Amino acid sequence: MISDPQTAHDQIVKHKQNAIGTGSARARAVLITCYMTGSTEGKNLGTAGYSHDFVAKLFGELLSRWGKVVFVPDPQNNLETMVQKTRDQGFDPVHLSVLPFQDVCLAQTIPNVVMPAWEFPDVPDHGFDDNPQNDWPATANRCDLVLVSGPFTEQALRRGQAKSPIRFVQVPTPDAYFSVPPWQSGQEARIECPAYIFPQPAEQDSATSFLGRAFEFTATQLRNWQRFRHARATGKMALPYESSPAAVLSGIVYTSVFNPHDGRKNWKDLLNAFLLGLGDKEDATLVLKLVTKNPEAVKEVVNYYHNRDVPHRCKLVVLCDFLSESQMCQLAAASTYYLQATKAEGNCLPLMNYLAAGRPGISPSHSAMSDYFDDSVGFVIESHPEPCAWPHDERLRLRSTWGRLVWPSIVEQLQLSYRLAKERPNDYSVLASRCRAHMHNWAGNEAVWERLKSALDALVNGELSRDSVPTRDVVGAVAKRVA
Repeated sequence: MISDPQTAHDQIVKHKQNAIGTGSARARAVLITCYMTGSTEGKNLGTAGYSHDFVAKLFGELLSRWGKVVFVPDPQNNLETMVQKTRDQGFDPVHLSVLPFQDVCLAQTIPNVVMPAWEFPDVPDHGFDDNPQNDWPATANRCDLVLVSGPFTEQALRRGQAKSPIRFVQVPTPDAYFSVPPWQSGQEARIECPAYIFPQPAEQDSATSFLGRAFEFTATQLRNWQRFRHARATGKMALPYESSPAAVLSGIVYTSVFNPHDGRKNWKDLLNAFLLGLGDKEDATLVLKLVTKNPEAVKEVVNYYHNRDVPHRCKLVVLCDFLSESQMCQLAAASTYYLQATKAEGNCLPLMNYLAAGRPGISPSHSAMSDYFDDSVGFVIESHPEPCAWPHDERLRLRSTWGRLVWPSIVEQLQLSYRLAKERPNDYSVLASRCRAHMHNWAGNEAVWERLKSALDALVNGELSRDSVPTRDVVGAVAKRVA
């Protein structure tokens, strides 16, 4: 009888390594599990965990270089069946789970590789809410390899006493963003999707008399409410405001992509800061690309804006339809900056994409973003730790921290960024080029592929050991900012 847990684990690892045919000529396969919400096709956008599916899709494209890629739906019921089926087809499979540890389903007879996205300095360390896997270090220690995006997550796991091998592998940024043309002063772009643009025409027409404007506004609102009620009855997305068939973007454009019901996103501070900081700039535009299929969530954002009653000459554009990958790149091309006021991020793929497109960020530098974002690639919003609960802890106990933003700092960084693009276009271009070069080294497909291949080869060749820590000189080379 084996009483030493470490010895027991080592024997399981040896059994798994034998199962994948270390040193054999058999072809490899990667069984991928994730939430499979359908979000990558525009379904269930904004639901819990939807962004994990985008990560899994990006990795699936790279992993096809290493072996056959198979996505496994409903792993609780299908994973072991798929393991055997893949073996019968002549493959040695490895399981990659792009899920947080509390939702991982671990395979019994093949190596498990888990890639969690984490945004807090402390990991859950006990089995609360009747789920023993909420003890992240204990669950991590049952895995054969953990892949994290950078030092922030690795340090959080190590502080929690996770002893499993950990390697740094960033989420790959799509090549298309690196090909986005540089932003040019005076450019104009048209995004073919419905857009709510504010202020609305009835609110802008200062030449009309007060009574005329009031009548026009009331008539417009009546028509819009009728359209809204019809749309709700037919299940379509609509709001009681005038919409445009496309968004025409020009001037200095700030874009933010978020789910309005994600409590981390802090979009109210972002919106208020923009309206009050750049409200008098007629050539400044804020684009809110909302990631949701819920009309009430969109309505909440627009009603919040209207209820603040902040007069402004700048433009607010709200996009709520699903955009294809091509359209998302068009939106990045139309933008000057990426803006966010988030309290915590496990990756922040939109920020990474925009940096790759040569669009500097206006963002805090906390949580996992601190691995790759600082004032060398954008404008850093000041933030400080604030007590918070882990988002999946139903007890909402204060067990960690997230970033509380300094609101005047949002305004200040917006105004500095506006002046840079407006008054010093050459300096803006230098900053934009630095963003692209940095992200190419950090999350370009080829850079990520080398790290991913190295980690998986080490796994199947039995070269990983527990308590292993990523080599710091390699980390430094990856994280070094491009001058």
